[in-house]
Amino acid sequence: MIILIDYHIHTQFSKDSKLTMEDICIKAIELGLKEICFTDHWDLNPNGESFDFNLDYLNYTSEYLRCSDKYGDKIKIKKGLEIGLQSHLLKKIDALLKDKTFDFILGSIHYVNKTDLLKDDFYKNKEKKDAFNEYLQEVYICISEFDNFDCLGHLDVIRRYCPYVDKSLNYIDYHEILDNILTLLIKKGKGLEANISAKRYNLGNILPSEEILKRYKDLGGKIVTLGSDSHLPEHFTITRKKYIDILKEIGFMNIASYENRNPYFIPVDELE
Repeated sequence: MIILIDYHIHTQFSKDSKLTMEDICIKAIELGLKEICFTDHWDLNPNGESFDFNLDYLNYTSEYLRCSDKYGDKIKIKKGLEIGLQSHLLKKIDALLKDKTFDFILGSIHYVNKTDLLKDDFYKNKEKKDAFNEYLQEVYICISEFDNFDCLGHLDVIRRYCPYVDKSLNYIDYHEILDNILTLLIKKGKGLEANISAKRYNLGNILPSEEILKRYKDLGGKIVTLGSDSHLPEHFTITRKKYIDILKEIGFMNIASYENRNPYFIPVDELE
């Protein structure tokens, strides 16, 4: 059996998406995907208040259930979330998730020291290495002090937003903090996302890079999810086989899938 899978998809419940849940279900079936997971954004602003990336949880759940009922005989549909982590708001974020049910929670960092990584303000008067180290330290603090997530999303996402000509995040330049992050993920039983949006931003093949994914594996990491980070139709229709091949070349024999926050594993030989 050939299984295609995608564990990072945004729908109409994320402000920055032009896709609907129903559109995704229809297109996924057409493409031959066997399993998808919706991971719409839920971020608080730096003051800890809801804003444009607030998730309408009740309507989100209702539409998920409707689509699952309508298309569930043709494709596995999982209810996920991309939660934005900020070190000064972790208790509030944990309270936000209380009594909410998901199959999968992707933890991502979009703010550092109350500043959006999208904004030039974060990089003002900073050398690239200083900015990257500051971001990676925030990642480490968040995953150290917060447990209510299953997988770390796009570890080197700062490359997507930074204004520097050289956007590389080479393992050797940040090896100490990267090893701390990867080792902690493994110790906590958390996964690492292989985000296949890199080509859209001229950032190579995959986020994080092959060398960082390989380091995660060499340290003992086994839980890897595959996600397109789709916001537009052309993001979702990307060919996935090459990324499976990349993970296989690195040495991953399985890709992780989740149900009720528990991982289970699909052999890469069954993926295309």
